[in-house]
Amino acid sequence: MATNDEDRKWLSTATFAKTDNGYWLAWQPGDLSRAALLGPDHPKTEPCRWLESRGKNDTVEGLVEYVASGQLERDGPMELNILIQNPETGEWE
Repeated sequence: MATNDEDRKWLSTATFAKTDNGYWLAWQPGDLSRAALLGPDHPKTEPCRWLESRGKNDTVEGLVEYVASGQLERDGPMELNILIQNPETGEWE
């Protein structure tokens, strides 16, 4: 997960989860502002991708659901975030 990452210390205290669709996630306990992400076919020589949070009320469940639901793939390569904007209300969920 930390290939080419100069600061690997964060791994020693990270929490890890694997989604049903084969993604690995890692984040610091109590801090969902940023989560490391490895896809099922992620090259071992490439650094992980990062999901950046925009909200203060993010949850681990929301993070896992975002990735496991396939929404991550549907959003495509762009700035990723854990929250999803509801098109009807305009609210971030």
